[in-house]
Amino acid sequence: MVAGKETIECPPDPLLFVDFGSSYVFESDFERGDDASGDALSTNFRLGYRIPFDGPDWGGMDCSQWYVRLGVDYRRFDFNNSGGLPIPNTLQSASAIVAVEYLVRGRPAMFLEAFPGLYFEHDIDADTFDVPVRVASAFKITDNLFAVIGASYSGFRKYPFLPIAGVQWRINEAWTLHLLPPEPRIIYSPAPEWEFWVGGELTGGAFRTDSREVERNENLSNAVVTYSEYRAGLGFTYTKPGWRVEVGAGYAFQREFDYHRAEEGFETDEGAPYVRAELRVNF
Repeated sequence: MVAGKETIECPPDPLLFVDFGSSYVFESDFERGDDASGDALSTNFRLGYRIPFDGPDWGGMDCSQWYVRLGVDYRRFDFNNSGGLPIPNTLQSASAIVAVEYLVRGRPAMFLEAFPGLYFEHDIDADTFDVPVRVASAFKITDNLFAVIGASYSGFRKYPFLPIAGVQWRINEAWTLHLLPPEPRIIYSPAPEWEFWVGGELTGGAFRTDSREVERNENLSNAVVTYSEYRAGLGFTYTKPGWRVEVGAGYAFQREFDYHRAEEGFETDEGAPYVRAELRVNF
């Protein structure tokens, strides 16, 4: 140890991790249809493994490391719909994960990730294949303030390319302003293992639906649909060595099925409460 120089202890980044999550949005009415209504249950599973490698120095930050991250991801939405609207009762995806990321104290300062896989209702064929991609990087403004700029791509979306922009400001030891999509938050951390937060959330995805007979609108057969949920809520995150749990609840203002290529869409005309829980296990 050099006299007068502080030794920084860096916690190890988890190399193998497993994520489980689920959320439920209670029933709400749709704008169209004869007494059409429905709820939504979503579940997700992700397995990832990080491989460290030596890359370029990114801003001279302490406790930083480059990784290749490989894994698999499965997501599913189940809908209990009534009223006869031509909307799916299931949407799901199964994809690989191929990513390069630069972590600083366990948080990504730069990442490029691709999710090549199948995005479908029930039937799988070549038309259900897509490769969503996200890339973003943080840029230091001050010691406690960072800007994040990037973009995302999905061939099934109405707008394939969308920007990613936001800021993260560590106001003090307890408060952090995390204004980044898809989950902007204000975070209060009274102790290292606890985070209490309030914020918004955009969840969903773009999928290829099954071939089927749709009365008066054949364009909805084998069509691409973008499903979206717009939420606001609050919750907590509790972290211990080897695992992390997050629980939240709030209000889903709107759910939407957008068949943009068929110029058709269905959305709820009222909101509904939601609850969600996630668990990460690190190895």
